Amino acid sequence: MTHPGLLAKRPRLREDLIFSRPLRRGPDTVYLLKDRRTGRAFEIPPKEQFLLRRLDGVRSLGEVGAEYADEYGRRLGAAHWTRLLWLLHERDLLAVPPAAPAASYSAAPAATYSAASGDGERTRADPGRPGALGWWAHRLRWLLRPTVFALVAVLVVALLALVGLRLGPLWQTARPAFTDPVSLVALALLAWSSAALHEFAHGVVAVHFGATVNRINLVTLTCKVEDYLYLPRRSQQVLIASAGAVANGLVLLLAGAALVVLPGAFADRVLSAFVLVGAAQTLVNVIALPPLDGYKVLSHLLDQLDLAPESRRYLATLPRHLLRRPGRRYPRRAAVCLGLFAAWWLLASAAAASLVIAYLGALLRPSLGALAYVLPAAIVGLTVAGWLARPRRPRSADRIPAPPTSENNQ
Repeated sequence: MTHPGLLAKRPRLREDLIFSRPLRRGPDTVYLLKDRRTGRAFEIPPKEQFLLRRLDGVRSLGEVGAEYADEYGRRLGAAHWTRLLWLLHERDLLAVPPAAPAASYSAAPAATYSAASGDGERTRADPGRPGALGWWAHRLRWLLRPTVFALVAVLVVALLALVGLRLGPLWQTARPAFTDPVSLVALALLAWSSAALHEFAHGVVAVHFGATVNRINLVTLTCKVEDYLYLPRRSQQVLIASAGAVANGLVLLLAGAALVVLPGAFADRVLSAFVLVGAAQTLVNVIALPPLDGYKVLSHLLDQLDLAPESRRYLATLPRHLLRRPGRRYPRRAAVCLGLFAAWWLLASAAAASLVIAYLGALLRPSLGALAYVLPAAIVGLTVAGWLARPRRPRSADRIPAPPTSENNQ
């Protein structure tokens, strides 16, 4: 094929592909591209994303190349276009031209979503939301407005502060419930119901914003949401990730109201115990450590993929930077975000290790005396050393210097 003939081609991406908005992976800006038909996802750099978004079947490769040259000051050669089209064809990402024989391409099914027209934007072809999650999402849409959602979150925070202020009296009332079998059963049912509502809330909010819930099981307490990294707005991702903790807080509000209204010693001790347990459930979920919801919320707020691994990667580069050795430089914003999270991670890990050592040491002290803390400290130290020494899984994006597309299975 001659060079002018190649540049006259007007290839088009399949319409059921979806793009994410720009995200960060460590020091790099990346985009995610997902084939919804096969579930495969690709991580692409900004320049390749610029090209792919313009393969609309209307603009020729020559016109796309001219736009690329205006944006980046560099013209693409025939070898680059040939490799790009070959990779797209191999991954079955190109649409079938109307006049092309069926043997030349893999036919694409009818699209559920149209191709994105802007960063992270997409159009639903079928606005229906079947199933229980869709029904609840429709009924609770008023509650899922950002302002109402934020107000509920503020009320939950206020209730948690009140629980902290009343911790002593609540514990005195609740303590008999932890030794009474009937009270323990009632408390376990309430805690399980709150955890089930936690997962249900994730699913309802995800469906409300157009993401796909692949699996939700309120018995095993699991909810798997697909495609929510590709939603157009960061606020939608934050609301999905925080919905569970807010749902726990709503249950806590109801329990607090019932504690005021319902009379009787049994109700007092069970509800007081549940207020303590529910507050712990809510607080634990908002801690910014993987795999908790607080970590996901923070990752979305910072637009960072794999925040914890990337923060440790950044931490490993600090000695090289301090010694002024050549290496990858991080933008200031990325360095601050990753550095602060790495410091928080180290602090939380040290606090958890200290608690484990103190607790195990207290158990062993009657038999080992002053040496009781040495054994737990050695076990914790070896565990941390083994975890830090484990080999890192190589990322495909690291192995290919500047690919048109680099695969990243989500």
